[in-house]
Amino acid sequence: MKLPILVTGISRSKRLVCAADPRAVDRSVNALQRDCLQRGLQPGLQRGFTLWELLIVVAIVAITLSMMQFSMGLGDENRELKRVGKDLGKLFHLLNQEAVFESREFAISVKDKGFMVLEFNGGDWSVVEDSFFTRIKMAESQRSELIIGDLVVDISAKTEPQPHILILSSGEMTPFEWRIQDEYSQLGIVLQGNMLGGVLMTGPEPQE
Repeated sequence: MKLPILVTGISRSKRLVCAADPRAVDRSVNALQRDCLQRGLQPGLQRGFTLWELLIVVAIVAITLSMMQFSMGLGDENRELKRVGKDLGKLFHLLNQEAVFESREFAISVKDKGFMVLEFNGGDWSVVEDSFFTRIKMAESQRSELIIGDLVVDISAKTEPQPHILILSSGEMTPFEWRIQDEYSQLGIVLQGNMLGGVLMTGPEPQE
C-alpha cells in the first residue's frame, strides 16, 4: 500500500522501504504525531487564536476607535472656537464702522457665557436688539475672561450689563484681551483689541 507524502511526511526515496516494512510507516506516523503535539497542534489541524489573543485584539480596536472619536470631538470644538472668533472680529469691525459713520457710541458687555452689545442713548446704556448682534452665540462649554489694563474684569452675572469695551464715534476703542476657552477640550482663543479699533485673534491652542 502506498501512502501519500503529505499524510506520512515520508520522502519519495523512502517509499520502497516503507512499503516493504509496515513498521517503518508506523514509526514515521508516530514521529509526525509527536512533532505536532510538541508544537501544540493536533495532527491534521491548524492552531487557532486563544481567548487572550482575541481579547487583546478587541481592546486594541476599542482604544483606536476611542482615540478617533476623541480627535473628531477636538476638531469640532476647534472649528467652533474659530467660528466664534471670526464672528466676533466681524462684529467689532461693523460696530467701529457704524460708530464712526453714524456718530453712535457702542460698547460690549462681556459675560462669562456670552456678551451683549450696548448703545449709549444720551443718558444710559441700553441693549441693542439688532438681529446680527443677537445671532452671534457662544457654545455652552465656552467660558470668557476679559483683561483690560492688565486687570481681570469681573464679568460675573449682574443685574445690569456693564459697558466693558467702548467703541466710540471718534474711532477709538478700549484696548482689551478677551480669552475664550472651551471647558471640554481646554482649547482657547485670544482676541486682542487696540485703541484704533483693530482686533487680532490667536488660536485655538491649549490654555493653562
